Amino acid sequence: MASGTSMLLVYIVGWGLVFGTFVHYYHKRKERAMAKLESWYPSHPERDIYYSLVELKKSQDEAVPQETIRAALFRRAMADIMRAIEIKMNKQTLTSLVKSGAISEELMHQFNAAEVENEGEMMSVVQEAEKIQKGWGGSIFYAASEMVNNHRLRELREEMLKLNFESARCNRDLMMEAMSPEEREKATTDGTPENKELMKNDVILSSIFNMPIGQAMKIAAAAHAKRQQEAQAKAAEKPKIEEKKEDTEDKAKEDTENKNKENTEEKTEEITENKAEEKAASKSNSNSPNPGKSGGKGGKGKGKSK
Repeated sequence: MASGTSMLLVYIVGWGLVFGTFVHYYHKRKERAMAKLESWYPSHPERDIYYSLVELKKSQDEAVPQETIRAALFRRAMADIMRAIEIKMNKQTLTSLVKSGAISEELMHQFNAAEVENEGEMMSVVQEAEKIQKGWGGSIFYAASEMVNNHRLRELREEMLKLNFESARCNRDLMMEAMSPEEREKATTDGTPENKELMKNDVILSSIFNMPIGQAMKIAAAAHAKRQQEAQAKAAEKPKIEEKKEDTEDKAKEDTENKNKENTEEKTEEITENKAEEKAASKSNSNSPNPGKSGGKGGKGKGKSK
């Protein structure tokens, strides 16, 4: 019995050591992999600007006023809040994607590391605010969140204004295009039925630009007339451009034809000259006396003379 229990203990201890070493090296490997992961936010310019100003103030106290340091820290807190909002919005979607297997777990680890890093950054901002002014650390993020919300509302309002203006401008363009030139002139004068039809659309334009209805209507009508003039000018320029293209093409064709004619004339001249030279050479060969025949003829002449 004693030997059996000792063997069982040795077996359990052995398996415990194997499991412990495996867990140890697994966690070490995981830590190394986590250290190799890239940061979710590779840079933090607001934090870098703040610390550079702090270092400059240490070296040159008068160069950087205290208000600049406070503004830089406040801007840093705003950036941290915007990152926290972004992390909160994306966390649920990332977890669902990891569960479904659409993305790897390493990306989720990277995201979690960014969340922890942002929390540490916010704690650092609180400490820096307390150094600058006691009690400011508890209220800096409240004021920064209010500024972030105002900034986002301003951006939304600008987008809505752009959309409203585009819709009102499109409606006016459609209404003006449906009118004849005479009706367009009547639309710009007060009291006409065409003017009353445009009044509803001009109310939207006046609310966007915060100006009187008549002024907004005149501005919109002038813009529409200007666009029509530009379109007419472009339409008038098109045939001129086509004519110029045709002229250039005709000139190019004429140049190529003239060049071909010149080449053919030069070739014919060369051929005629070669033929004339060949004829002249053949004639000279036929007119030149044969030396044997000339000698015989000379002997006969001599005999006759004797």
